[in-house]
Amino acid sequence: MRRMIVRADRDLATQGISWHEDPRIREQDFGNYQDPDTIKLCKRERNDFGPFYYRYPDGESTSDVYDRASTFLESLFRSFKSHPGRNYVLVTHGIAIRVLLCRYFRYSIDQYQKLANPKNCECVVLRNHGQGWLDLEGRHELIIGEREIKKGMGEDITAGSKMIEKFVEGHQFHSSLRQLPSRYIQKRKIRMYSEDDDAGTEENVGVV
Repeated sequence: MRRMIVRADRDLATQGISWHEDPRIREQDFGNYQDPDTIKLCKRERNDFGPFYYRYPDGESTSDVYDRASTFLESLFRSFKSHPGRNYVLVTHGIAIRVLLCRYFRYSIDQYQKLANPKNCECVVLRNHGQGWLDLEGRHELIIGEREIKKGMGEDITAGSKMIEKFVEGHQFHSSLRQLPSRYIQKRKIRMYSEDDDAGTEENVGVV
């Protein structure tokens, strides 16, 4: 991680691009020293309880990420006012991206839970049209190709053996955000008040 930061600092500086690290848009904290069996149990509990408000032991809930993302957006919009002509690129993780979008566009919890995480290196683009707010332009998904390459001599590689190398062919534009497949959305009956009947009301719960 530190080596990546040093390289990014060097490469971006040569292009006249400034950057800084902000821990408020880090990924959700799933707890310290994660034990695989404990995490499996936690995921089952999360699916029963609801993924937005379930807090991992020694970790965070998505609601906690929402709170710190809110303060980050306040700082970001102060930067917009100070430097109105700049473009901004946020590099973060899937849940943090979904939460930032949820917070800015005021999505409901049901709407948030229908969103899927972006794929690796997928870009979500918001555009300022000069009217004081941002609009969702869409997302750019990388198109990954594969090709065979020959490898030379090595400790674990036979001379002349072939391996599959992945490479970026381009990108594909989508005007909407990525959605969870319907098989991952569960309808749950909930009781809002003690006098509600057993039918209750329905809410959507994403199970991934």
